[in-house]
Amino acid sequence: MKVEQVEKITYQGVAPWMLWVAVVVAIAVCVAIAAVWKVIQISREEKKHRQDEIRAIADRAIEERADTLADDISQKIMDAMRDKFDGIDRKLDADKIRIEAAEKRSSEHDKALERIEQTLDSVDSNIKDLREGFTHLARGTIATLNHQQHNGNAEELEEAARELNRYLTQRPIVPMQN
Repeated sequence: MKVEQVEKITYQGVAPWMLWVAVVVAIAVCVAIAAVWKVIQISREEKKHRQDEIRAIADRAIEERADTLADDISQKIMDAMRDKFDGIDRKLDADKIRIEAAEKRSSEHDKALERIEQTLDSVDSNIKDLREGFTHLARGTIATLNHQQHNGNAEELEEAARELNRYLTQRPIVPMQN
């Protein structure tokens, strides 16, 4: 693959896979935020629903004029509600910790991606410099051979100049593999 073809694969130094990685990370963060929002919404609805249940039980107890029975029922409901809400609070705390960890990983990934982009810029610059150097070396060597043609064995020098010219100027640049 020629350098010109490699450069066409990227757009302003950003490879398509880098964009896909960024999109996937953004989608993952959005899904996590949506999940937490849904849990909060369910928690609020559950809390409202439980409060409505408590009111209904209290009304029945007043209607039946059974104060002691109403106190017992109220206490049991309060304990059950406290247990439910404690469970919901624990779940929300666990979700908050997972979200913070995901945000930290996302930040680390962004930093790693930035370092990779800087490395790619450096590699592109080095390839350009190497190509330019090889071109100048080829021209200088060919010029030396052409100069020597007049003072020595012209046939051998002409053949060497043709081979060196063909090798140095017509061979494709192969990208480095890691």
